[in-house]
Amino acid sequence: MKSYLFSAVSVLSLISAGAASANDNDGWYLRGNAGYGIHSDIDVEGQIDSAQHGNGIQSEGDIAYSGGVGYDFGDNWRLEADYDRLRSQFGAISQTPNSSASLLTETAMLNALYDFDGLGKFEPYVGAGVGMVRGKAKLFAADFAGTAGELVVNPTCIGTRTTSRGLECGVSDSDTGFGYQLLAGMGYKISDNLTWDTHYTYLDGPSLKLEGQQANVNTGATSFSDVLVGGVAAHTLLTGLRYTFGGSKPKPVITPPPAAPAPVASFECWDGTMVFNSGQCLPKPEPVVETIPEPTPMQSCWDGSVIPATSSCPAQPAPQPQTYSCWDGSVVYDLATCPVQQPVVQQTNLNLCGESSVAIFNVPTNKTPKQMPRLGTMPEFGDSHGLTPSQFYDKLNARYNDNATDKAYLNYLFKSMGYSNGWADAQPYMFSEEVLPVGTRGLLGLGKQHHYEYSILPTNDRDRQAFRIQSANGSVVHFMKTCGNYMYACE
Repeated sequence: MKSYLFSAVSVLSLISAGAASANDNDGWYLRGNAGYGIHSDIDVEGQIDSAQHGNGIQSEGDIAYSGGVGYDFGDNWRLEADYDRLRSQFGAISQTPNSSASLLTETAMLNALYDFDGLGKFEPYVGAGVGMVRGKAKLFAADFAGTAGELVVNPTCIGTRTTSRGLECGVSDSDTGFGYQLLAGMGYKISDNLTWDTHYTYLDGPSLKLEGQQANVNTGATSFSDVLVGGVAAHTLLTGLRYTFGGSKPKPVITPPPAAPAPVASFECWDGTMVFNSGQCLPKPEPVVETIPEPTPMQSCWDGSVIPATSSCPAQPAPQPQTYSCWDGSVVYDLATCPVQQPVVQQTNLNLCGESSVAIFNVPTNKTPKQMPRLGTMPEFGDSHGLTPSQFYDKLNARYNDNATDKAYLNYLFKSMGYSNGWADAQPYMFSEEVLPVGTRGLLGLGKQHHYEYSILPTNDRDRQAFRIQSANGSVVHFMKTCGNYMYACE
């Protein structure tokens, strides 16, 4: 990576050698920036496949760094060699338990930049660059045991297994390829040499061809195959300083010679203007006699317009019946015809927070729960606002019949709630609506702790609306309406 940066600096030296004497504002500069960046969601194919379940692999933002050395030609154009670094954590692969993903990108680019004039100390600019992109990915996905000791297959780990032997799939490899980037930024001149530089960068990188490894957790046998990581791109917002060696040189000021004095007019005309002789005066106009017309009689109409008394007002439309808005947004002519609003029942009896032999009920009370600002960023069964309890049961039942991973998950959940036959014992009457209190905490959705996250619900009413499921052993279980994620609420 460093060799690309040194090569770009050499090219800058050759170009600037021929242009240094052509402009007073040229000069070498150094730049350093830091800020925030995020990779675009990536796609994984091969031994690990992110398209088998859920919403693929979703990125989380992290700190980004950038440094550059360049040459300012003084005529709005700059050329620089640029190095950028960004690492992102992607969390679970396709929202499956016992999986994780991360990506590190490093770039060496040669950028061409154009600075705009006319904004005082502010100097906006745009640019583009081409160069090399090195991507290093770490991916992991493995099967796991259910509550009854059965093998739960992780659909993102592709391979043949038996009911008693699970698989582990892993990747820790890097690849390098060609890429490009687009930039837009703003500079602020602190002094002739120092500029505060803030810019946005979009990076489009190559697909990464990596080597993956698969292992049988019982026998220890391993095999190797290629894994393709596509959609490698990133967005970064960085700020820092740019120091130019040399700086601006003052241009010589040319003072024009004094102009010869103009001749002075000495004759005053009738209108007060001064001329050199009377023949230059304008002719004096004849006085104008102003005729004031008689006022036209006017009348006011029903719509507020004013027209001549001899004209007719526009026809007045027939009055329209009064309308009313109901609680659900519908419009009626009689409030008595509005649909009856069904109140959402609020219940308060929750589980007791603490240890449990069931993984999805085992609350880590020795840790501080994470306050959730909103729901929906990692949906499990999707937004279910507007569905009745019976319709939400139908939605889960359809996922149970169409997806093997969801089938194993729902069987595991209902057996943990005391139903010996799992989801086969579920009925629509077991589902009801509820609004959880402000400050409710518990295990929410897939995550790191037993594949779930210890969280506190948001404070807004919408994100605390849920479907409550009747259990056979007294465990209180909810699915949140905003995201469809499982919630084991406790107090």
